[in-house]
Amino acid sequence: VQVGLGSKMAAIETAFTQGEISATNNATDLALQGDGFFVVKNNGASYYTRAGSFTLDANGTLVDTVSGYQVQGLAGNITIVSGSMSPGNPTTNEFFGGNLDATSAVGANYTSTFSLNDSLGSPHSLTVTFTKAAAAGTWNWATATTDPNIASLGAGSSGSIVFGPTGAITAGASSAMVVNYIAAAGVTTPQTVTLDWGTAANTSPVTGYASTSTVALTSQDGFAAGSLRSFSISADGSVIGNYSNGRSVNLAQVELATFANPGGLSKTGNNLYTETVNSGTPNLGAPGTSGRGTLIPGSLEGSNVDLAREFTELIQAQRGFEANARVIKAGDELLQTVVNIKQ
Repeated sequence: VQVGLGSKMAAIETAFTQGEISATNNATDLALQGDGFFVVKNNGASYYTRAGSFTLDANGTLVDTVSGYQVQGLAGNITIVSGSMSPGNPTTNEFFGGNLDATSAVGANYTSTFSLNDSLGSPHSLTVTFTKAAAAGTWNWATATTDPNIASLGAGSSGSIVFGPTGAITAGASSAMVVNYIAAAGVTTPQTVTLDWGTAANTSPVTGYASTSTVALTSQDGFAAGSLRSFSISADGSVIGNYSNGRSVNLAQVELATFANPGGLSKTGNNLYTETVNSGTPNLGAPGTSGRGTLIPGSLEGSNVDLAREFTELIQAQRGFEANARVIKAGDELLQTVVNIKQ
């Protein structure tokens, strides 16, 4: 007679299938669509999670809302400090567009105001005056300023533009103007700024048509310093800071980890896991690369458990237990009857 071994639990496995994604409209919430885990750290130890409920702590560090562990980017902790400054950029190129009226009388003037930024990003106002010359299609120009921080305008601050019979510039398309600041301004001096009237780099060059004069600055590459006003996180994990000077800067990029055997990870609680020999070492990188999933900002991934299925299987297991219990009860009653007969 062979005695049965009874029943026992074979294994407890974690299902890492995709859960339903719900919008929260919270900028720091991140849902992971596809394979991978967020990486968080505490005291140098790494943990992995698919729960993307994050927030900013008092220091502006992105952390897990439950454990307070630091969310990792490709370059370490992700820090977003409201009001932090973005440095300004000095102007190196000024692009002008518009028209200088070819029918203007000799000696006629047209003045336009423009600005440039120094090495600290501070703006300075200048004017450029165009004077119609006697030579055909020629306009002389000269810059001037009343800015107290500018000591003088040096080489390249005046010149001539020559237009051909089609109204396009044939000579004097640009000039490298030297700006000299006073010492008290505390900026890099001298500063060279190219005034571009119509080179190949200028998409809207100045023209010399028989039409009203309208020359004005169209763009420049300098800008003032700005403070962080808001931020957003994109599908590839890039954290984009938006500054008061209109600039957008990539502040960081969220890091994801994948494993050869995710089922081998060890649970530590609070939806956190640690690597083991069975899981393999983490393969770290940016979202959307090397098989890693992408992010859905302002959303969270819900549970991937099918409650209807689980309840059905629970009922099946309960019915099976009840059936087995009846067999045991019947066997017990049979043995009791045998004992009673002997007595």
